[in-house]
Amino acid sequence: MDADMLKNLTDPAVLFFFLGVVIGLIRSNLEIPAPIAKFLSLYLLMALGFKGGQALSEA
Repeated sequence: MDADMLKNLTDPAVLFFFLGVVIGLIRSNLEIPAPIAKFLSLYLLMALGFKGGQALSEA
């Protein structure tokens, strides 16, 4: 597998997207407690911001 492809597949935003798709496909009634949902949202926002900042600094 190409190194860039593997790097993209291990990105937190992509992993959370695929997790959401899998949960939707199996029709799970998963309920995430509010504090955990808030933590995951902040984690994703920080991961996206960090990745964008790195790309901007390299441009």
